[in-house]
Amino acid sequence: MEGRHASAVWIGRLTALLATALLVVVSPRTGNAESLAPAAETVTVQFLETDEVAANPGKGWMTSQRLPGRTPRLPCSIAYFRVNWGDIEPIEGRPKWEVIDESIAAWEEHEVRIAFRIMTANAHTRDYYCSPKWLFDAGCGSYEYMRGGTDTMSGGERITRIEPDYADPLFLQKHGDFIAALARRYDGHPRIEFLDIGSYGIWGEWHTPNGKPWEVRRQIIDMYLDGFRKTALVQMSDDAEALAYSIAHGAGFRRDGVGSPWHEKTWIGSEKYAGVAGFADQWQRAPVVFEWFGPYDFLKRREWSFDRAVEFILANHATYINDNLGPVPDEELPKLHELARRSGYRFVLREVSHAATVSPGGGLAVEMKWSNVGVGKLYRRHPLVLYLVDADGNLVAGQEQPHVDPTTWLPGDHDVAGRIDVPESVTPGKYTLAVALLDPDTQKPAIRLPIDAPQQNRVHHVSRVSLQ
Repeated sequence: MEGRHASAVWIGRLTALLATALLVVVSPRTGNAESLAPAAETVTVQFLETDEVAANPGKGWMTSQRLPGRTPRLPCSIAYFRVNWGDIEPIEGRPKWEVIDESIAAWEEHEVRIAFRIMTANAHTRDYYCSPKWLFDAGCGSYEYMRGGTDTMSGGERITRIEPDYADPLFLQKHGDFIAALARRYDGHPRIEFLDIGSYGIWGEWHTPNGKPWEVRRQIIDMYLDGFRKTALVQMSDDAEALAYSIAHGAGFRRDGVGSPWHEKTWIGSEKYAGVAGFADQWQRAPVVFEWFGPYDFLKRREWSFDRAVEFILANHATYINDNLGPVPDEELPKLHELARRSGYRFVLREVSHAATVSPGGGLAVEMKWSNVGVGKLYRRHPLVLYLVDADGNLVAGQEQPHVDPTTWLPGDHDVAGRIDVPESVTPGKYTLAVALLDPDTQKPAIRLPIDAPQQNRVHHVSRVSLQ
């Protein structure tokens, strides 16, 4: 009942948006739906998949910008960035949440959600600190390190930097306090897509020359698991023990280093990950993130196969791909478009079938054939809604399909039965049947389908029906 009430509220909001909607539905296989004989008992309309790349929620290409600047290379619905702990909490107990808040606000104008990682050691800093200076002034143990040089993948400018001793009780207390405060403010925030389980190792990637025992690393993971119960979490895969623990507690995972033959060989099924239960099929429960080892030119200089990297990403059911690839030759761009199309879910409505007529006060049963042609899945349930639209673009009926859960649509074909009840007050005549998948937070149509059917604001007009 709650879902139907939310849909009814949205019907009123959407009416104005559809005032200029195109109402003639054309199918390349069945022809103009207007030409269907009025006496036909059943209307069946089929659709072809287009090659469109859309910025659909919960999947695809991620821009690597904390704030909007350059136009993203491909349509994207997520902006991903990393931030130093010290930049958010330069003074103990007085976090500068505006570092995150301004990113949320700026990207919201573009209908883009954010995702991020907290770093405590960063070989790209311009100075000595990544964790806040006050932590070390208070006596936290530490290690100095030098990393980098002309190879930006190794840290850029080669200067002395500092990494905290993760086993120091002071670090565990103070960083734990910070992550708890972060969770209180942002867990379940509707504009945050996911959060990396960072905080340990260089760049928060869970590798460091100053490794600590499992008990210490587990405490750091638990800071996130205890605080973030609603927002999706993603664990770096460099530490197999940490990965096994995190995915057992529902986290997704990421691989930073796609393109390197070593990274591709040291993966699911290799000796390193033999003890990670459920690794191969965790994508069915939580998101999978990939990031390139470095820019395209960097990969080519090492004679690493770009084609193989693309195949690796798709074969491992990628949900999101971080755009740290730099300039790419025009002839390679179709491969990036294919990655953006097929990463995560890609829902295609193949066919709708229903009675040609329905009476006011009656119900219209609608049979649908859907396909997920992506390599992954949808993780946040987006309700499926059926609408009837009149000739002026007004919604005269709308009904959520509470029994339909698109998060269960793994790659493959799915038969879906729906129904829309028609109010007795609706005037007889010709109407358009439309479908939409709603954002669970805003109750607005959110997912654009790559099919050859007219759409207005992600409401897809799929067939015609007569009310008699």
